[in-house]
Amino acid sequence: SVSAFLLNRSSDLAISPVLEFGTTCLSMNYVKESNGEIYADSEYLDTETVGNNEIVYTATKSLFGGILNPTKKYKMYYTVSDSIPPLIIWSWDNAVLARGSEFDINDLIAYGDNADPTPLLSVDGNVNMEEIGKYPLHAKVTDSSGNVTECDINVEVTDELPPYEDTTERTEFADFASAYKANDRSFGIDVSAWQDEIDFKAVKKSGCEFVIIRIGYTGDGDIKIDKTFSRNFQAARAAGLRTGVYLYSTDTTEEQVRNAADWIIETLGGENLDFPVAFDREDFDNFQDYGMSLHELNKLYDAFADELSKAGYGCMLYGSRNHLEKIWDDTDIRPVWLAHYTEKTDYKGPYMLWQASCTGRIPGISGDVDMDILYNN
Repeated sequence: SVSAFLLNRSSDLAISPVLEFGTTCLSMNYVKESNGEIYADSEYLDTETVGNNEIVYTATKSLFGGILNPTKKYKMYYTVSDSIPPLIIWSWDNAVLARGSEFDINDLIAYGDNADPTPLLSVDGNVNMEEIGKYPLHAKVTDSSGNVTECDINVEVTDELPPYEDTTERTEFADFASAYKANDRSFGIDVSAWQDEIDFKAVKKSGCEFVIIRIGYTGDGDIKIDKTFSRNFQAARAAGLRTGVYLYSTDTTEEQVRNAADWIIETLGGENLDFPVAFDREDFDNFQDYGMSLHELNKLYDAFADELSKAGYGCMLYGSRNHLEKIWDDTDIRPVWLAHYTEKTDYKGPYMLWQASCTGRIPGISGDVDMDILYNN
């Protein structure tokens, strides 16, 4: 702790704490006592830049009944360190590639770092795409603080690629709702232009209680409306379904996501929603190409939610179990829409919605549809 006294000869405080990157640290927590009033230049210490930093405290004291109010400034120096290694979001452990095709290691691995927007990937081993064979690779991801994460990737070059066969069983919505039926649950779907024409009256008649509709998608600040949104939104409301919206985003700056939130507000035109607006960020196949840290990614959600709140709209975070556990922060306080395609999820965090299947079938929609459970507690 820091003791700040007006009569100290030195204007610099001896304490020099070492703080972990991204932690929340109240500036006044480092002030132990003062024989006057003391104020910090900022409420929180800046822990978003690795390295040395400083903060200025101003101490004042009223003397002789307020005739004199001497002040003195103090600096506290502190260091922000990063001890968390990079995250390998996914890697293709046993990749099978066609001979003669182009090889790019970034097609076999996705990675990011909590603090460093551009961690370095290095690979031991080589792949000869002109020769059939098996090639072991060892990948190493290093951040600017020297933290390292490693993994093995095995590549097989062949003339015969294994055929893709979709063996996933389709589930009827009525069977889905029956299997998970309970007093605290409602059942619904989420849709986009992928579902094309939808008969929402038939959907409602089949027992569906709500629908979450893609309003649009964004990337690099470019915003496009889902071509079926207006039709879907109006028809779902007319059918008596509870409705919400989601935005699919690959934006990379706070300005871009705030603009997207403003666009949603304008597009909705004051319409009330039955759910918070969902922030759908699921493109992590080549996260390293975005050139941002995981900390910066999390701030995008916060900025999006903050902008929506100005118009009275709530926000929720859509994510897979893997991404919610490894990439997103504060999932215990952010409303979560969980995506996990399994009969019984083992996700440990709280969630308000569970997208349990992407291969549902329901009258009124031709083809697959996502099926969701809403927990009403």
